[in-house]
Amino acid sequence: MVRLGVSLALLAGVLAVASGGAAGSSGAHLVRLTTSPALYPAYSPAVHDYVVRCNPGSDVSVTTWAAAGTLTTIDGARASSVAVALKPGQGVTVRTAGGGKSAEYHVRCLPADFPAFTVSGASGSGWTIVTPSLSNSGGPSSHYVAILDGNGVPVWWYRDSGIPFDARLFDGSAIAWADYDGANPAYQVRSLEGQLLARITSPDGQIDDHELQLTGAGDEVFLVYQPKEHVDLAALGGPADATVLEGRIEERSPAGKLLWSWSTDGHVGVEESARWAGPILDTPVKSAAGDAYDLYHANSVALQGNLVVLSLRYDDAVYGIDKRTGAILWKLGGTATPQSLTLTGDPLGAQPFSGQHDARIQPDGTITVFDDETQTPSPPRAVHYAIDASAQTARYLGGVADPEVGTSSCCGSARLLADGDWLVSWGADPVVGTYAPDGTPLQRIAFPGLYSYRAVPVAAGRLTEPGLRDAMDAMAPR
Repeated sequence: MVRLGVSLALLAGVLAVASGGAAGSSGAHLVRLTTSPALYPAYSPAVHDYVVRCNPGSDVSVTTWAAAGTLTTIDGARASSVAVALKPGQGVTVRTAGGGKSAEYHVRCLPADFPAFTVSGASGSGWTIVTPSLSNSGGPSSHYVAILDGNGVPVWWYRDSGIPFDARLFDGSAIAWADYDGANPAYQVRSLEGQLLARITSPDGQIDDHELQLTGAGDEVFLVYQPKEHVDLAALGGPADATVLEGRIEERSPAGKLLWSWSTDGHVGVEESARWAGPILDTPVKSAAGDAYDLYHANSVALQGNLVVLSLRYDDAVYGIDKRTGAILWKLGGTATPQSLTLTGDPLGAQPFSGQHDARIQPDGTITVFDDETQTPSPPRAVHYAIDASAQTARYLGGVADPEVGTSSCCGSARLLADGDWLVSWGADPVVGTYAPDGTPLQRIAFPGLYSYRAVPVAAGRLTEPGLRDAMDAMAPR
C-alpha cells in the first residue's frame, strides 16, 4: 500500500547547480533522495540501487528533492514523498525526467536477519557472489546467498533453509551452492527467481561441499570424499589400521553418467600430510564407513584442456594432473616429491603454502592461489605463479595482502580479475576486498561475526541490473 504525502515544493534550479547539475550522464535533476529507515548507501546520482533495512509493521518513507522542471514519480505516482508498506525483498522505484534526461533509482527492503555489513570504497569490478553464512565468532550462522554490485549493495539475495556454502553462477544465469553440513549433501541449482532447477549429487559417493565446476561441454565436475579402509597411518603417529577419506574428483554428464574420475588413492602418499598430522588425528569425521580421518582435505578443482589443478589443504600443496593418464605432472608447495617444482622468487621460500585454498588456472596458463598461511606467523595472501611443467619450475609473479587481515584459519578465495585487480575473500575473516595490482585496497566489505567461504566474480555481461531486479520482484511481488 502506498500513501501519497503532501507534495514537497520542487527546489529551485540553483540547488541543482550546487549539487553538480544533472544526476549523471543519463540522469535527470534529482538533487536528493532519502528514506526512513535510512538508505544505504547515501544517495549519489551515479548510484541506482539501494537497500533499506525494514522494520516489520512500519512503512518505509521515501522523500525526493528535484530541480525545477523535473518530473518525479514514486512507484508510478507523481509525488515527492510517500510512505510504502514493504515486505522483505520488495522494492520501490523512483523515476525522474526533465531536460531531455531520465533516471531510475531502486530501493529494496532487506530482511531483518540479513547479515550486517559495512562497505568502504567501490570496486568498479561488477558483480560479486558471496555467502556470508559461517560464524567466526562462535555466534549463529546465517542463511543468505547474495549478489553485490560494485558499490557493495546487495541487489539480489536468497534465503536458504540451510547454511549456504560456495555459491557461483552456473549454466547461464542460474546460481548454485552447497548446503553446509546438510543431512543429504548436494549442490542445489536455482533460477534467479528462486525456483529449484536441480540437485547435484555424486553417482557413487558423498559429494563434497568445496567445489563445483561446469565444463565447456556442460558436464559437472565436483569433489567426493571417498572412504578407504585399512590404511596405515603410523607415519603420522596414528593407527596402523585406519579409515581415511581420499579426495576424489568426478566428472558427470547432466544426465548423471560418470564420465571421468581421479583419486588421491595411489597418487598422493600419507607422509605428504605430515605437517597436519595433529589436526587430522585429533578430529576424525563421520563417513559411510564410520569414523574416518580427513587425510588430504581436497578443497578446489580447476580445469583447462587436459590439465586438472587440485588443491589439498592438508598437504600444503597444489597438484597439476594429466586428465588423460591420471599422472601427477607437478606439485607446487608441500613436502618434496619427484614431481615437486623448483620455485623461485616467492618471499616465503620454496614451500610457501600453509592450508591454501582456491587454486585457479588463468587464461594464460598461470596459477593463482589463496594462501591462508594457517598456523604460521605470516598473514594470508593472494599469490600468482607461472608454471613451466617441462622445466619443472615455478616462478612467483606477485600477489597481495591486506594489512587489516592478520590471520586465516581456513577457507578463502583469490580471483585475478580481467583488469588486473584482485577480488579476495580472506578466509575465516569478515572481509571481502578488491585490490589494485600493487595491493592498494579499492574496496572492503565486512560482515562482522561472519565470513564468506569464497567471493566469486561474475564475468561481464552475464548479469544485468534489470534482470536481477526482476528476479527479486518475482520472489517478493507487491
